[in-house]
Parts: sequence; C-alpha cells; structure tokens
Amino acid sequence: MLTEILLTTCACVCLYLSYKYAFYRPKGFPPGPPRLPLFGSYLLMMLSDFKFLHKGVLKFCKWYKSDIVGFHMGPFPVVAVHNAAGVREVLTRSEFDGRPGIYVAQMRAPNDELLGIFFQEGQFWKEQRRFVLRYLRDFGFGRRFMELELVIQEELNDMLDLIRNGPKFDHEKPYCKKSGMRICLPYFFSPFVANSVFHIVCNERTPRSEQAELWELIRYGLQFQRTADDYGKMLSIMPWIKHIFPNWSSYNKLTDSNVFLFKYFEKIVDRHIKTYDESCERNFLDKYIKEMRQADLEGNKDTSFKHNQFILSLIDFTFPAFTAVGVQLSFLVQYFLLYPEVQKRIQKEIDEVVGAGRLPTLEDRQFMSYTEATIREILRIETLVPSSVPHKTLVDTELMGYKIPKDTLIVPALYAYHNDKRVWGDPKNFRPERFLDDKGHLCLKKDVSFPFGAGKRLCAGETFARNMLFLVTAALCQNFNFILADGDVLPDLSTNLSGLITSPMDYWVQLEERA
Repeated sequence: MLTEILLTTCACVCLYLSYKYAFYRPKGFPPGPPRLPLFGSYLLMMLSDFKFLHKGVLKFCKWYKSDIVGFHMGPFPVVAVHNAAGVREVLTRSEFDGRPGIYVAQMRAPNDELLGIFFQEGQFWKEQRRFVLRYLRDFGFGRRFMELELVIQEELNDMLDLIRNGPKFDHEKPYCKKSGMRICLPYFFSPFVANSVFHIVCNERTPRSEQAELWELIRYGLQFQRTADDYGKMLSIMPWIKHIFPNWSSYNKLTDSNVFLFKYFEKIVDRHIKTYDESCERNFLDKYIKEMRQADLEGNKDTSFKHNQFILSLIDFTFPAFTAVGVQLSFLVQYFLLYPEVQKRIQKEIDEVVGAGRLPTLEDRQFMSYTEATIREILRIETLVPSSVPHKTLVDTELMGYKIPKDTLIVPALYAYHNDKRVWGDPKNFRPERFLDDKGHLCLKKDVSFPFGAGKRLCAGETFARNMLFLVTAALCQNFNFILADGDVLPDLSTNLSGLITSPMDYWVQLEERA
C-alpha cells in the first residue's frame, strides 16, 4: 500500500513538474505555445510550417489571437512581434539593440569565436560599426560617389556583354548558355555587384578572366544564406547535434561555407597587411590596419581591432550585399514573367527618360518613379530576411503591454508586417502603384516598409543595395525582355527556398533583345 502511495505521489509530482515546465511563463510574458525538453517550441514551429518557420510562428499569433507571442527556442526565451507598431518599437528602441550569441553566429570564425558586427552588442559593436561606416563612406559606401558609379557602369557593360555573347571563360559556363541570352539565377547578377563592393572596400576589381574564385564566393555565400534559418537553426538550440547528424543538421554545409568565406577574405586582408605602407594610404583596409597597429603599439590587449575581427567585419559588410542584391533581382525577374505589363511600363519610362544611347544613371532616378516604385514593391512583397536578424533585450522592459525579461530574443517579423492587411490593404498583390501619388510620382510617405530594418541596427548597405537594384534593373529593362522559352513555365512562387533569407530555387531564364 505504501509503495503504491509513493509511486502515485512521484507520478503526480512528475506530471506537475512537466506541466509547469511546458506551460510556465514569467508574469506578464506574452501568450504562446508550450515548450518541450531540449527543443522548446521548435518542434511545434516545424509542425505549423516545416518549410517556412516564420509562417509557423505567424500561425501562433492566430491561435492565440495576439500580434505578439512568447515561446522558447531550446533554452532561449523568444518574443515575436507581428504588427506595425511593435515591429517599429523593436527596431528603434535601444533596449532591443542586443544580439544573441547563438552557435550559428559563433561557428563563422575559427575556434567558434563570436566576431564580426551582425552578432555583436555593447561597446564592441558600437566601436566597430562606427569605424567601418565612418571610413567606408569615404569610398562611396552609403553615399553618392561618382567614381563608384563609373565602376558600376563598367560592371553593367560586362554583364550585358556576357548576356549577349555568352561565356568566354570556363567559370562562366555554369551560369550562362554558350549561345547567350539565357542565364542562371539567382547567381548570375552577383559577381558584378560583388566587384563593385570590392572597389569600395579595397579599390580592387577582378577582371572576368580571373573570376573563378569570385563565382565560388557567390555560390558559398548563397549556400550559407540558404542553409541557416531565420530562427537560429537546430544547431543553435542543440550544438552537440553536429556530432550525431552533421549533414541533417546542416553543420557540414554551414562549415564549408564559413571556411571558404573566411579564407577568401583572409587572403585579401593578409595581402594588404603584407604590402601596407603607412606613408601611402590606399583604401579602407589600410585605415583598419593602421588602427590595428596603433593598438599594438599602445599595448592595448582589449582592443576590438584584431586580425580575425577584421576579416569577419569585412564579411558582414560585403557578402550580404552582393548575395542579397542578386537574390532580390532574381525575384524581380520572376515577377516580370508573371506580370509582363510591369516590365513594359518600366521600359516605356526608360525610353522617355533615358533613351537607348546610354545606360541609365542615378541622376535619372528622380524621373523614373514607376521603376523605383517597382523595386520598393519587390522589396516588400518578397521580404528577403522575413524575421530580420534576432534582437535581444539588454534590460527588463515592456513591449505592447507585456513584460519582457532581460536576455529575451526579440524577433521583429518583417514578413508578417509586410503582409499585414491593416497596413497594405491588398498585400498579396504585386502593385507598384501603391507607392505612387495621384500624379504618378513616387510618394515616400506611402513607403512604410522596413526591408533593411530600421534604427541603429539598420542594414549599413541599404543605400548601396537600393542604388544597385535601380541601376541593374534599369539597364536590363532598357536592353532586354524577359520571356518564356520553349519548355519554360511560369514561376511557381510556392517553391521559394527558406533559410536565413528567402530565395528562389535555381532557374534559367530567357532574354531577348528589345526591338
């Protein structure tokens, strides 16, 4: 009898503790799903939408009838915000400027050291970001710079030549057909964007004949973007899983990408260190090297200006720009095929403003409202980073009437916000006109989207990315039509891939010269 009582008592205690573990949440914490041992709510997210986790979390909001939900990713408490006011607060309030030190962020550097800028916080982050932005602006990053625009024009001419005449070199053959006028997306545009970025960073460009490694950089960069996910990957919840399921957990693919990226930029950094001359400042890299040497001379062991940090900072400020621009342009091409009238209207605007005797420039942009509106619409409807990069609370605070403890991961759900009927009315419709006034002019007040984030964590490459998107789009539409070749079918947007960014599946597209 006593044994039965003890067993019953133990069972009741276990049930109580299990119930408390699954459903307990701090006082004032947002409503949300229960958690399971090890996984937290991750399995429930996958059950809600295995492919697109951000859509799975959006279903949580519908279940709990709340625009803000709280749950767990393994041991991490998480709050996801799905309305305009909440997203804006997360992006602009300093209490939410922290970053989680998740494993997927750590594994980007040798010895799993948390480096770079994306996943840093506090004084380290402020010092590095301030320095990089201050001096990169001198070379055209984030502002109008005539020398950079001339470089971009040369890259655009190379791109147009490759489209028309087909590949000249072996490394171009996987991405462009020999006969020309048929290209593989989303890879094709990125090398030309990357060359423009490297001109800013180190005043160097790689000629087409020597771009084999550059095309590999694009491939590995996109592999990283597709393999990581917007909720940290299971690797961040249970890092030990890499030893048991290295392929299934994506550890091997992420490692391959990280190693290639690190070595690529390490060679650039080491080459500049080896040839550094303090009497002749060549580019931004020399400014960083000077800061590193000054810290060494002063014996400052706590400096943030170190070799591996240098490499990761360059990665954070460059590779997202050219992978993201290439992917966004590939989305736009899909919508041109689905909405050919949009492409025709852009071409009409180009014919009226630019003509055919020269390439479009940034000076033309103010007169090409519909083209600019189309770019803003693709940035909204195909939100590249659907859950942004996770933020973290630096102090105990409140959000939308709920209490949020310190060190909680905060997700500003950009996808949900960009698809909120309360804000956009018809968010599922691709309608560039939503950003125009009654006279057909661009109305910036109507653009309340956040494709690049906002606040102090605003993507530093926003100006560069918007400029590149305009120039490449205008050059392509000026010269070509995107069409369906024999055997091609219209894009199926449901086949898009979900990762750290959303991207289209690899596809070939046909172009034809405009008459």
